[in-house]
Parts: sequence; C-alpha cells; structure tokens
Amino acid sequence: MSRISLKSLAVTAGLGLAVAFSAGAAANAAPAVPAAPAVATSGAKFIQVDHRWGHHGYRPARACSADHAALKAERMGFRRVSVNVRRDTIRVSGWRKGFRSSVLFARAPGCPVIR
Repeated sequence: MSRISLKSLAVTAGLGLAVAFSAGAAANAAPAVPAAPAVATSGAKFIQVDHRWGHHGYRPARACSADHAALKAERMGFRRVSVNVRRDTIRVSGWRKGFRSSVLFARAPGCPVIR
C-alpha cells in the first residue's frame, strides 16, 4: 500500500512541476498573433474632429431653413429677427446698427445672400 502511495506522490509531483514550468514558459513566449498597431500611419487619411463648444455634430443641411437663415443673419449683426419664408427665398428682418433692416437669402445650401 505504501508503494502505491509513493508512486502516486511521485507522479503528482512530476505533473505539478511540468505544469509550473510550462506556465512560466507560456507567459514569456511571444503571442501567436502579433498585435495590430494602434494607429495606421502609412497611407491613412486622418479626419480632424472638432469638439469645441457649439461645433459638435454640425452637418450642413440640404437647403437653407428658417433657423439657419436667422442664425446667419444674427452673425451678420441683426438683432430681434423675424423670418418670412417663401418658396425660393427667406427674408429675415430685424434691427442692425440701430436701424430696421432686412436681408434676403436663397433656399440653397449655405443660405447665400441675394439682397
């Protein structure tokens, strides 16, 4: 009975050492698949993303809307604007430099100024 116990003890110890040495070797071994580079620099096109306040997610609309025309008029110096929308034009009226004034936009991308 002691022979079986001694034999099982030797086999168990041998297996334990084999597992310990193989685990250490596997940890030091190179991975089978090399890691991909974090940034591909050769031939890649980079896109600048601007996340400053007020610039996040801006995409120009297909045609000029009343809101876009009003914002453009405010950037031009108009205050307290009112918007009149027609089929092909948008007229924005308001106060500019202390006088009542108006500007006429086309219903095209970017709200081009007509008059």
